[in-house]
Amino acid sequence: MKNRTTLIMTAAVLVGFAVIILINVAALFGIVPAKYISPNDVRGIAVEHQQKLYTLNFNQQNAVVTAFNNLFPITEGELKTRKIDKSPTTQVQKIIIYRFDEPDIEITPVGFIAKSHSLMSTDPADAFSYVFSIPAWHKQGFLEEAATDSLYKILSTTYDP
Repeated sequence: MKNRTTLIMTAAVLVGFAVIILINVAALFGIVPAKYISPNDVRGIAVEHQQKLYTLNFNQQNAVVTAFNNLFPITEGELKTRKIDKSPTTQVQKIIIYRFDEPDIEITPVGFIAKSHSLMSTDPADAFSYVFSIPAWHKQGFLEEAATDSLYKILSTTYDP
């Protein structure tokens, strides 16, 4: 009886290690998208609004890093077909992520598109997604916001109106 329990526990540990290794290999080959940036690599984040830089506080930085790690690539054709006419105007010209040991990342908001999935929400900000151009992360196209917490809400509170 004791040998059986030991055998089951050893097998469970080995299966756990195998799953961890498979997830890392999948991220290495691009099957599972890797995170774009680690919160520990961020020295600070600034938002450019009307040629002035506004620094984000710690909570805003964490929310922005989480949202950027959930971005997913879209094509230019998809960008054109899902473009909406009544989107809010983007007041943010640039987002700069300052990092400790690596070069800074400049992110340019491209605009807004209709969300690919419908959310049952009464908030009009949930009807659209931010689209960004981030050559450091995705050279061939654009990245779309995927989180339900709108980056528009987060970024619009970072500067003085």
